[in-house]
Amino acid sequence: MSTQQPTVNWLKNRVRQAREDQQQLFDAGLNGLKLAQREGKEIELSSGERLTEFLSCSYLGLECDPRLIRGAVDTVETFGVQFAAARTRALLPPMRELDEQLSRIFQGYAVTFNSVGSAHLGCLPLLGSGELPSYPLRRGPGWIVDRAAHASMQVLQGILWQFGPVQRCDCRDMEQVEQACSAAVAAGNTPIILTDSIGSMRGVYPINRLLQLAERFEGYLYADDAHGTSIHGVAGGGYALATGDERLRERLILLSSLSKAFGATGGAITVRTADDAEMIRRHASTYTFGGPLSMGGVGAAVASGKIHLSPQLGELQAALWRNVALIDGLLGPVLGNHEVASPIRFVRVGAERDAISLALHLRRQAIAVTTALFPVVAKGEAILRLAISANHSQAQLACLANAVKGGFDELGIRQRGSGDGR
Repeated sequence: MSTQQPTVNWLKNRVRQAREDQQQLFDAGLNGLKLAQREGKEIELSSGERLTEFLSCSYLGLECDPRLIRGAVDTVETFGVQFAAARTRALLPPMRELDEQLSRIFQGYAVTFNSVGSAHLGCLPLLGSGELPSYPLRRGPGWIVDRAAHASMQVLQGILWQFGPVQRCDCRDMEQVEQACSAAVAAGNTPIILTDSIGSMRGVYPINRLLQLAERFEGYLYADDAHGTSIHGVAGGGYALATGDERLRERLILLSSLSKAFGATGGAITVRTADDAEMIRRHASTYTFGGPLSMGGVGAAVASGKIHLSPQLGELQAALWRNVALIDGLLGPVLGNHEVASPIRFVRVGAERDAISLALHLRRQAIAVTTALFPVVAKGEAILRLAISANHSQAQLACLANAVKGGFDELGIRQRGSGDGR
């Protein structure tokens, strides 16, 4: 567990270490794909190559739903592409409607941003200042950041240090988190745990146990639920709401994505009271000065919100989990995250060169996946990430499974030990 303040130019070292591995992906043609068109999960590149993609994190297929497309077009035709004034000065009707929908879906008071990253940048300093009415602090915050938390939180560590000390630990290890909370309280600070709820390169996090620690130490859990939004919960409120004890809800600050399974664009933070939400609207820098929302994105999100608040969402969720169960059955525990409540599966490879070779083998089978090398994962622990969607067909999933199995055999790559990613 690290508590040292980062060096001034830590990013330079990260770039230097990652440059060679990342260049290999572009040289191999695995990154920087130039899409010409798409139809469902089939994409066509500018070269004419057609691939089944397991790249997109739109897990319910809503981004292609005619209702979302119509909602985007109607809103743009009515209000223009954007309204270039701060939302503290003027809110258009679809913006107000979206916040009301999201407040129902996420069971609190929701405020929308251009992205989840923008919400982090605007809201974490405000939280650390102690000015949010329902989230009082002792002397100040003691930030506890998961080592694998999304890069949009990691990059803010220098800013977080302006408000209080930062400790990094594995938030799936309760002993580490407990020690970090105890250290924060001993220093006179309020522990604030920053973590994903479903990791983009890992499994699920023990949200309820983290909430229990937050309550015990009179702190808060700041949960980025981008990959859990829409796919869990009756109205798609997400993994953190679905698994967290409702009695501990006052300890939860929820971040949700509208750009993944929700099918639109943007992000949202959900807080306890209307006063908290109003404080964010008036004083979070990226809300006030973060640039206008895309009106097409707002219109699509409103249309998606209506689906979320209808019985059809459950049908889409069921289709997703059927596909997840199918790929688990076809490939078994060779998959990382096997039988975990996440739509993300990954193939453990190890050596960066082997991961690129296996990804190119899949490409020859007309399949596109994400090849994750350092700094996304640790050196020597390269993986292929598979994003499973409700609108993948059974035939597409079967082809993927056969290509993965065939690739290991044909290339002579030793399969890494299985793991559930938890």
